[in-house]
Amino acid sequence: MAATGIAPAHADDRDGTGDEIVLRGTLYEAGDYELGGRVPACGRTRTILTADLSDYGASIGAFIVLNPVRLDRLSAATRLFVYTHECSHQLYGPGEDRADCYAAKRGKAEGWLRPADIDQVCRIFPHKSKSPDHADRTDRCAAIKACYAGATAPKSSPIQVSGSGSGSGAAQRTMR
Repeated sequence: MAATGIAPAHADDRDGTGDEIVLRGTLYEAGDYELGGRVPACGRTRTILTADLSDYGASIGAFIVLNPVRLDRLSAATRLFVYTHECSHQLYGPGEDRADCYAAKRGKAEGWLRPADIDQVCRIFPHKSKSPDHADRTDRCAAIKACYAGATAPKSSPIQVSGSGSGSGAAQRTMR
């Protein structure tokens, strides 16, 4: 997987690298993972945390895979954007523009993404993309801002939890 800010969800895993990452991670059942002070939802999709992922997040098989070491350096809104971007791939398949737009719209609708947060999100993207799936930072950020502008205002927000929002959850399993 290329280190492009957010890895492609449809990561071609012919070499089994994704399987290895999944097997070495900590598994959280749907609804048991806390991120940025919230419990993000992506249907029944489970989340795997592993420092073995070379990017912030990826969608590998039926899992959202996140690198907690990389995510811990980011704002809560940026962590939620990464998760929601990967959730889009779980729900709708490949398409980086669609995944970015989904995350921007959902973030605005749920109230965890504000205009100033988008600039923070954009900092995780490389200035010049080395991937045919990802636009350059400038174009990608402009598209995210346009999607955000067209989204509806918050109606409700996902479950908020007390605590640090560091990504710890109640039900976890280490897969070895």
